[in-house]
Amino acid sequence: MFPRFPYMRSGRMFNIAICDDEKKYCEEMQQKIKAYEEKSDCQMRVDCYYNGEALWLAYEKQYDILILDVEMTGIDGVHLAENIRKTDEEVVIIFSTSHRQYALDGYRVEASGYIVKPFSEETVGRELEKAFRRIRESSYDLTVSFNGEVTMIAMSQLLYVEVYRHKLIYHLADGRKLRGTGSLKEVKKQDAKGLLVQTHKSFLVNLMWITSYQSSPHLVFVRGREDGVPISKYRYDEFVETYMEYYRRKLTRLSEKDVR
Repeated sequence: MFPRFPYMRSGRMFNIAICDDEKKYCEEMQQKIKAYEEKSDCQMRVDCYYNGEALWLAYEKQYDILILDVEMTGIDGVHLAENIRKTDEEVVIIFSTSHRQYALDGYRVEASGYIVKPFSEETVGRELEKAFRRIRESSYDLTVSFNGEVTMIAMSQLLYVEVYRHKLIYHLADGRKLRGTGSLKEVKKQDAKGLLVQTHKSFLVNLMWITSYQSSPHLVFVRGREDGVPISKYRYDEFVETYMEYYRRKLTRLSEKDVR
């Protein structure tokens, strides 16, 4: 019997990736997660990968939870988790394994827990509940209000915000667009992590999702928008300075992790 999970009424879709080189275990885990979803207040999208390389190549911080088989051919779950953790500090990692001796490896990547094969409904439900609690406590950064409804979203899922016809449009990593009321200034006030940069009177861009920028014409490119987001001429120098400082901090964190 899965425990009921009463607090997830945020309107957010939770993205989960399962990575296991044995297809039967991927399918079994997917079924357990879907069964949990039906008995809870959560919405979940589940993707399956059958080797570590496939997930690593596809990974763009689009997942909230990763369930990784420890013992896979090619890149194993532990090394995959270490690589992902270098670029994503927030994703929740759960290991699946036939053996318990990998607990120390889990500490290195701050794994949320382990699910031992064969999977039981109780164990899957318990680990999902732990993961959702961890996400709830750490990752809701922005409040979106529209027509009397309030939605909480994580900064890690926000690509950019634009003003369109006097409304705010929040573009999310999972492809959704949320409408909201208010102003970009009010959104920026919620940005405690300093990740949103205003490039234009109508746009706020999340530094985490910038792939490149150009000076002529002034554009910044983020995942999901091939034509780029405009940068006002008078904001260009400030944008470049802000982005380069963010990039330097990111490289510093990665180098410190490599040393450890």
